Amino acid sequence: MKILHYILMLIITISTTVNAQTVIFNKTFTRNTPVMRNVLITEDGYIVVGGDYNSVWKVEILIVGFDNLGNKLWEKSYGDDLFDYYHGGNNSFIINNDGGYSLSGHRTNTFNEHRACMLTKFDQNFDTLWTKLYFDNPDFTAFYNHIQTADGGYALVGSTDESDPDGDVLLVKTDSNGNMEWYKKYGTSDRDIGLCIIATDDGGYLIGGLTNGIGNGDGYLIKTDSEGNKQWTKHYGNPLYPDGSINTIIRTENNEYVFALSAYVTDPISASFYNRKYGIIKLNSEFEEVWNKLYGIRAEYTSIGTIAVANNGEIFTTVKDDNIVGLFRLSPSGDSISKHYYEPGESIGQRSLFSIKQTPDNGFIMAGVAFDPQVMWLVKTDSCGCVVEDCECGESFVNTVCENSKIDIYPNPASDYTIIPYYLPEDTDGIMEIYDAMGKVIAIYNLYQGDNQLNIDTKNLHPGIYTYTLITKEHGTISKKFIIYK
Repeated sequence: MKILHYILMLIITISTTVNAQTVIFNKTFTRNTPVMRNVLITEDGYIVVGGDYNSVWKVEILIVGFDNLGNKLWEKSYGDDLFDYYHGGNNSFIINNDGGYSLSGHRTNTFNEHRACMLTKFDQNFDTLWTKLYFDNPDFTAFYNHIQTADGGYALVGSTDESDPDGDVLLVKTDSNGNMEWYKKYGTSDRDIGLCIIATDDGGYLIGGLTNGIGNGDGYLIKTDSEGNKQWTKHYGNPLYPDGSINTIIRTENNEYVFALSAYVTDPISASFYNRKYGIIKLNSEFEEVWNKLYGIRAEYTSIGTIAVANNGEIFTTVKDDNIVGLFRLSPSGDSISKHYYEPGESIGQRSLFSIKQTPDNGFIMAGVAFDPQVMWLVKTDSCGCVVEDCECGESFVNTVCENSKIDIYPNPASDYTIIPYYLPEDTDGIMEIYDAMGKVIAIYNLYQGDNQLNIDTKNLHPGIYTYTLITKEHGTISKKFIIYK
């Protein structure tokens, strides 16, 4: 009996160990020219949604199922030989209250005679139940995103040229069967686009997008009531330069709102695209700005794909730093914690990770696209963002810096000057950025391997709390705070 007992215990131990292991993978999948902008988690694995060309080179909707190990199980496509069917933007495919799914997008034919916004409802087997078209005419019109509303209907956001060739933000409200109840348009004297939407605590909507009527392409935020009546608008960015769009908004458990600008010009002197970074902004429940911070490597190809809130309240985003793609981890107060980068196999061209979800094992699943050759890209990490074994939870660079430099700014609080010691690994250069309490960059310093401290003159700085951020392209960022008093 003792031998049997030990055997049973051994089986239980082995089973528990296997089940406790976190699955990680980094895989690409070929087809014609696929693009993946959506990923959802199911009991069986993952569902990835995007688009590709069919046999007669018309664009179709593509839905692909993967198991928990990242193995492709099946795929379904939706389209025909007459029209191009486009999925919307990032996260335009959502799970519904009844366990089914819905996708926002648009349809057009070769001669642009019939352009229409589109909403498709799927059952739990990803078969279509119905497809509804809206504003079917020659004018440009498209849905980029949507949510399911409390009454079981849908609120969809996009853009339309109807009655305005420059284009306006479009908001459509439907019932649970996709029948339109009302629609509203918002905009300026130039092109405006709605890219994302979220329900607010007061029953209204918060829409993010892009405006060219204010500045030279700014992030555009629109707040409406439950009937779509505009309550206020805000724009974010330098009015002289194209700062990029707001294409992702999340709402936290504390009814705060976090959103990102896909690109942000940080240098008011130069209009160079190589001075872009990405910005993340948090608003409180009253839509007042809590913090507004810039991150990333100064480069042309610098952007954020999607923002997500983890179970512990930390913020995770998919980012692109000069075409190096990764997972960026921040504290709820917007301080950089860690960053991991990933390579899409043998594809050497542009790459992006558009969608991210936290998995039941507290890891993350991300979906996107890479080019040269063009492939679907699926990445599953552990809770730290690692896709390789023995990863040090994404903080090895932070720990190395702190251990080697004993990074502890002094004096702190400071009056006339302060000194920031730092350590850079071999063959690594970096940048030190100083932010004020609102997250505005007030100073930038180039750092070089071999130096070990930065002396900062603080006599002309106002009293308050400041943050310095050490950035390296190879290892990510770390941030710490210091105080200036007079």
